[in-house]
Amino acid sequence: MEHMKKRAEDNAKQMAKSAVSAPEIALKGHKWTRVRLINKSRVSEDTYRYTFRLPAKTRKLGMETGQHIQVGFHFQDRLVARPYTPTRPIVEGENDGTFDLTVKTYYPDPSQPGGTISNILDCLRVCEEVEVKGPSGDIRYRGGGQFMVDDKQFNFDRITLILGGSGITPGYQLIARILMKANDDKTQIKVIDANKTEGDILMREELAEFKKSHPDQFQICHVLSHPGKDWSGEKGHVDERIIHQYSFPPEERNLALLCGPPTMIKKSVLPALLEWGYHEDKNLLGF
Repeated sequence: MEHMKKRAEDNAKQMAKSAVSAPEIALKGHKWTRVRLINKSRVSEDTYRYTFRLPAKTRKLGMETGQHIQVGFHFQDRLVARPYTPTRPIVEGENDGTFDLTVKTYYPDPSQPGGTISNILDCLRVCEEVEVKGPSGDIRYRGGGQFMVDDKQFNFDRITLILGGSGITPGYQLIARILMKANDDKTQIKVIDANKTEGDILMREELAEFKKSHPDQFQICHVLSHPGKDWSGEKGHVDERIIHQYSFPPEERNLALLCGPPTMIKKSVLPALLEWGYHEDKNLLGF
């Protein structure tokens, strides 16, 4: 999916120019901005919600729905950075000079070194700082089913999101934007959310609340590869049967959006959607 990187540099430059004329915006393209941790709350055994304060006199991150930021930490001899999608603010009224990241910590073990930035965040104390820059990402949601992709406009009525693990966060950003403005945005959403265990499901309470409050507009299916004995939902891996059962078909004005582990997307999800009749960069996109 080549569109993901085509115009990142141009967009970043444009954002930097915009920031000059909009001083309330924190993000300044390629320039790193320091943000301070003001709260950390546990979401699950290995996941926290981190709330950061933007610099003084700035009220907004300055990103659109569908985009993400780079979170960086300077060691003495190197910089480490990873992309993350804020889970708040979503709509204009939430801009208060802070933002949230919901991050699962991948702890080191004998088989792998763990996630560098997620472990840094896990050890971060209130009042300590990290740096952010951006925004990045060429998929931008404008509302009412309208997407801008590489500055080309697309319009859809129904969206299928197939997400895996922490890929739920960019999906959640889009879901929340649509459903928090449901009076104005009638876009239909179906979600397939794949995880290993029940405890790995991120944003579960928020998604359950959306399902309860918008039953005619939002549906979600959780799929677990290592379920507990009491799990009554779908088990195994996302395959052709699950995709056909819980997704919108490749009809006019239907879109499929993907975000998850490369193995899941490339070996299973993408081939199944292409075989079904979806077309890359037309009605099949990846965050």
